[in-house]
Amino acid sequence: MSGQGHPGRQLPRLAGHGTGRDDCGGVAAGDSEVTRVTRVTGAKMKCSIAGCPGEYEERHIIHTVRHRGQVIVIDHIPAEVCSVCGDVLLKPETVRRIEALLQARVQPLKTVPLYEYA
Repeated sequence: MSGQGHPGRQLPRLAGHGTGRDDCGGVAAGDSEVTRVTRVTGAKMKCSIAGCPGEYEERHIIHTVRHRGQVIVIDHIPAEVCSVCGDVLLKPETVRRIEALLQARVQPLKTVPLYEYA
């Protein structure tokens, strides 16, 4: 992965994934959603969550988001995921691609069942 292991690299944190929040909010990379990761060991970044001893690993995730009143599931998103706490970081270009996908209103490849907890 290009740029992996560089001190001060900024990556957006994905809402609702490994952060203790269970909302399915957006993935916009605003200033409040960007985390500066500064602790680096070799080619892997240490987790930015206080007290977590984990390191970020490149994985693919599934992201669920509510957009324009619809629940949308996006599969195979490249992300950096903490090996211990599950915190998720996305590259800015990944966030831009997700935002473009949501704006494009492309016909979904599949439909999935939606269950309500209540």
